[in-house]
Amino acid sequence: MNAVLEALLPVSIFSRVGGIGLSFLTVIAALLGIAALINLVRPGPGPGRISDLLLKAVVGLFLLGFFWICWFHYQIFSQISLELPAEAVAWLNRRLAGSGGLPLYDPASPPRYAIPVWIENEKYYFWFMCTTILALLAHRREGHGRFRAALHLVVAVQVGILYFVADPFAAPLPRFFSEIGPWFSGSALPAGARLGLFMQLYPKMIHYYNAEYMWLHPPMLFLSYGGITITFVVSLFMLVRRDLSLERLGYDAAKMAFFMLTVGMLLGYPWALKAWGPNWWWDPKICSSLMMWAVFSTYLHARLYANKIGMWYFSSFLGIICFLAMIFTFLTSFFFPGEHTFQ
Repeated sequence: MNAVLEALLPVSIFSRVGGIGLSFLTVIAALLGIAALINLVRPGPGPGRISDLLLKAVVGLFLLGFFWICWFHYQIFSQISLELPAEAVAWLNRRLAGSGGLPLYDPASPPRYAIPVWIENEKYYFWFMCTTILALLAHRREGHGRFRAALHLVVAVQVGILYFVADPFAAPLPRFFSEIGPWFSGSALPAGARLGLFMQLYPKMIHYYNAEYMWLHPPMLFLSYGGITITFVVSLFMLVRRDLSLERLGYDAAKMAFFMLTVGMLLGYPWALKAWGPNWWWDPKICSSLMMWAVFSTYLHARLYANKIGMWYFSSFLGIICFLAMIFTFLTSFFFPGEHTFQ
C-alpha cells in the first residue's frame, strides 16, 4: 500500500486485530463443524448444549468483527479526502456543471469516501454473517437434531471459505486502495494531470462508493442469500422426511428471502440507470438474477399446493434449484464480463 495511506490509516492495526479475531472465529467454527458431523452420524442425541454455545460464540465473533470493519471504514471517511488547490476549483466546477449528475466541488468540504461495509472481500463476511444469524434463529426455533447439525455444518464451511479464500483483514480493500493510491503518491504531478486523475476517481466515488443505493441494494441481496441457504437445508431434509414444522420454517425463510431479493433488485434499477445509463439490461449478473427470481417465485407458488400428491417433494426440489441458481448468479460476476464483474 502507498506509504502516505499507511501513515493516514491504521491499516496494520486493523489487519492484526481482525486477523486474530478471524482466527478465533475459525477455530470455534471448526469445533462447531466437528460437533455437527457427530450429530449427523450418531443414532442418538448429540452434544446439543455444546453446539448451541458454539453457534452463539460464532455469531458473537462475527458481530465483533463486523463492528471492527465499520470502525475501519469510519477511519477511511475521517482521514481520506480528494483535496484540490483553490486555483483549480473554478475550472473544475465549470466542467462538473456540464457533466450531468456530478455534484460541484466544495473546497470547504472536500469529497470523502463513505464506503459501505460490504465491498470486496467484506461482502463475503457480511453474507456469511447474515447466514449465521439466520441459522441461529432457525436453531432456536426448530429442535430437530440433524437439521440443526446441517445448519452448523453450513456455518462451519462458510467460515472456512472466509478464512482460507476471502479474508477481509489480511489485505483490506485492495482494489479500492489501488485506485486511490496514485492520488496520494502523485502530489507532485502537474495541475492538469492531477485534475485528470480527480475526474477518474470522482465519478466512481459518487456513483459507486458513496451511492445511497450501495447501502440498500447489496445488503438486502446478501440477506436474501442467507434465507435461501436456510430454505436449501430444509429442502434437503424434506426430500428424505416429511416434517411439517420444519417445512414451515423453510417456507418462512423463503418468504423473507424473496421479499429481500425482490426489493433489493427493484432498488438496483434506479441505481443502474444513474450509474450506467440505459445500457445495463444485458449485464450477465442482472439476467441471472432475474432467472433466480423466476425460479424462486416458482418455488413459492408450488409450495401453495404442497398438500397435493407429489408436490411436497417437487417444491423441495425447487428449493434446492433456488440455491443452485443463487450460486450461479453469484459466480457470473467472476466468469462473465459486465458491469458487476469482480475481476
